[in-house]
Amino acid sequence: MSDLPELPDLPAPDVTDLEGYYDKFYLHDAGEIRHHLQRLAGERSTLSVRPDNTASALPTILLKVDAAGLLIDVPASRSVQEAWLAVPLLRFEGSIDRAALRFSCGPAQLDTFEDAAAFRLPIPERVLYLQRREFMRREPPAGTLFCRLRLDEGEREVDATIRDIGGGGLAVITTRSQVRLQVGDVLRDCRIDLPELGEVGVDLQVRHVIRRGHLGPDATQAGCEFVNLTPVAQRKLFRYLLQLDRDLLARRRRLE
Repeated sequence: MSDLPELPDLPAPDVTDLEGYYDKFYLHDAGEIRHHLQRLAGERSTLSVRPDNTASALPTILLKVDAAGLLIDVPASRSVQEAWLAVPLLRFEGSIDRAALRFSCGPAQLDTFEDAAAFRLPIPERVLYLQRREFMRREPPAGTLFCRLRLDEGEREVDATIRDIGGGGLAVITTRSQVRLQVGDVLRDCRIDLPELGEVGVDLQVRHVIRRGHLGPDATQAGCEFVNLTPVAQRKLFRYLLQLDRDLLARRRRLE
């Protein structure tokens, strides 16, 4: 790989109005909302659920969507059941195909589904429907996110710092003494350890490589695209990106 001239850093994304940025991706049509919820129910999709104004999330299954609302599985813990029933809104996150869905609705009421307990909730008034390409790139807190690159057909591994990450790919910082990545390289079975969500496996294709001399005399940045992302990895990445957005908003509000 030939040396490339150092390019200036791109400015960090403007996070002063993240909620406004996502407004254009909300669905408000009742028929369209019901359609996507029915798709989730048809696939027995797992949703992440958390009571409004809390950070603690647990999984549930969307069981059914009908004219009266939607039905979800009841959590095993009695204390969690009571917590979900006590709040006016529950916040849901999930994904289907190549899109993330996020919505809020409530309150939950005890009901039944196929002779078992279930929670019934009203159909949400709006649903965030966000495809991978529509996620803005996010910069994780410094030194918190790494990607383990598998090189030389899996014979060698290198831990690279993730500089930014989005729904379609990521940028990693390496040194030329560690690895000399080239445009077009495909790196199979790389691993990302997402905080609080666990490890995900991804295949990466290198799209560009530039020098980053201000980060070190040997530093390079490789922009990589996710290739053949699995549904499990996609869901975890969506949840991580949405969590980054929540954290950014929370920090901004603390400074106001």
